[in-house]
Amino acid sequence: MPDLAPQLRRLFGFDAFRPGQEAVVRAAVEGRDTLALMPTGSGKSLTYQLAAMLRPEPTLVLSPLIALMKDQVDKLPPEIAATATFVNSSLEPGEAAARIDGVASGRTRLLYAAPERLRSGAFVEMLRRIGVGLVVIDEVHCVSMWGHDFRPDYLFIRRALAEFGEPAVLGMTATATPATAREIAAALGRELEVVRTSVVRTNLRYDVAEVSGNEDRLRVLVERIGRLEGGSTIVYARSRDSCERIARTLRGHGLRLEHYHAGLEAAERTRVQDDFLAGRIQGVVATTAFGMGIDKPDVRLVCLVNYPDSLESYVQQVGRAGRDGRPSDTLLLASPSDATAVRRFAVSDIPGPDDLRRVYRALRERGGIAEPETLATAIGGDHDPRVLVGMLEQAGIVRRGYDSGRAMRVELLPAGDGAGATLDALLERYAREAEARVERIVAFAESRRCRHRQVAEHFGETLEAPCGACDVCDPPSASRARPPATPLPSDVATAIVRAVESLAWPVGRRSLVAMLRGSVTAPRSARGSLSFGILARASEAEVKRWIGALETAGALLEIETKDGYRVLKAIPGVPLPVIGPKASSPADDATVERLREWRRERSRADGVPAYVVLSDATLREIAAARPASRAELAGVKGFGPAKLERYGDAVLGLVAASS
Repeated sequence: MPDLAPQLRRLFGFDAFRPGQEAVVRAAVEGRDTLALMPTGSGKSLTYQLAAMLRPEPTLVLSPLIALMKDQVDKLPPEIAATATFVNSSLEPGEAAARIDGVASGRTRLLYAAPERLRSGAFVEMLRRIGVGLVVIDEVHCVSMWGHDFRPDYLFIRRALAEFGEPAVLGMTATATPATAREIAAALGRELEVVRTSVVRTNLRYDVAEVSGNEDRLRVLVERIGRLEGGSTIVYARSRDSCERIARTLRGHGLRLEHYHAGLEAAERTRVQDDFLAGRIQGVVATTAFGMGIDKPDVRLVCLVNYPDSLESYVQQVGRAGRDGRPSDTLLLASPSDATAVRRFAVSDIPGPDDLRRVYRALRERGGIAEPETLATAIGGDHDPRVLVGMLEQAGIVRRGYDSGRAMRVELLPAGDGAGATLDALLERYAREAEARVERIVAFAESRRCRHRQVAEHFGETLEAPCGACDVCDPPSASRARPPATPLPSDVATAIVRAVESLAWPVGRRSLVAMLRGSVTAPRSARGSLSFGILARASEAEVKRWIGALETAGALLEIETKDGYRVLKAIPGVPLPVIGPKASSPADDATVERLREWRRERSRADGVPAYVVLSDATLREIAAARPASRAELAGVKGFGPAKLERYGDAVLGLVAASS
């Protein structure tokens, strides 16, 4: 084959290939089945785009990123863009057919489609008649049931390849271990020539910071993002709610980050993404889908607020930093409680035999034809019915064919004597692999071994430590430590009321709690108060309880401003209850026993267990605090507004009688 450099220069304007690119292009042009294992930002897309221009037949690119296909085509170099198009569910049927005609006439050489499109018999038949020479499978690791991102429609690619007449295959992924590479080859039924470039990104620094809770996470984020000089930031969080809360806190500290998740309106998501790409905001706080297919070269920090579900996911997410090759930071915030949570999520996400039985039964009742949404309603639960059908197919119990419109068509196969055992073994392995993925990412964070070396070894490489670019080999300089909390004031009630009186701008309950505890989530105006952090030694629950007691006493009143905000106002001259840790003395055993006797009678009268009335801990705290008013009783842990209304007078009478 002639020198590829002139074509690279003419079409893309580059003088030289990046590592691995030329080998992949040559293999694709020559029609050799190839698996390209190249990290995020290494220029995978260029390889098949260039190969498509040098091959005689059209190239089909299968990509799961339906929403980004137009963006990918629009960003192609002009000469390639003129011969490229996409078909996906956003197009009218007539427009999709016209684009396929463009491929048939030879005007289009590069066609993007989602793997789901192969479930359309008409689409596959049209491409069979046209003659596809190369099939590019982006994110090809999704074909592995045992990987971190299994997508059942990838299982159909092998059948489509046969219908196309077995064209050459180019699989592309940034996250495949040697074992996953073998599973990909087996799933596609091909002997794949592997082109592997190093997963080690020498321009990225890998830091893991241990945090003790949400307050600590936010404090670290504010500090790290606040000292960045230029470039953009991506913060990944697990839930939509946490994305919004984190972004709100960061903006409260003058950091221009927006939240992004699937719950936003499409126009709002587009606006945030456009502002991010144009550099009009400093960054985004997003769920994990953000960033796929987005080529922003100057991301200088990627932070994971929670553990990802695997080391592969970690590498994929942090790999969105430093795509221009310049030094960039990555940060994983880890805590023991989060490790417990991610282990729990991994187990809860594993289907069980009952889930598979329900989807099989639902298919049988519908003659093997059903829309995924209908199946999801019929079987209940949180599992995608397409994944469950894919698992049944892997066990040899069903065979899914071409779809009928939006409905899946599934053939129910005769179940032999060993079907149950096969299914049990499949589920057991599925669970084992999911748990192993979680343990690997937790071990990565907790280990004191070189971070880059751990990643390299996981993907089948070797790396000599120290790398000089992680917190293990090159510990970061100690950040500014949080000052020690001051002792609690002797009169907590007076301190809270005076704090409210001194505010230039009134705040609501949540903001008042944050201000008194010295939280990073407190509004900017409240952070300037002399009362900021005066109750830092108390827990959030304690401060909430004390504020509630002051409201019950009438010393604090919630009012609504002209703008519709609900804020707290101090009412002068109201007698203040005795609240706070120093309000309690050792519990009187005789009073505790009287309270227990009352609780027994009340539980029998209400027909509920005794602990539902009041817990032992609450009884002991009442006996120690000896509240003399409803306001003081409201300050007792475990005595909320409902219980105050129901039991308040009776409990106060018992305490008074015990004095």
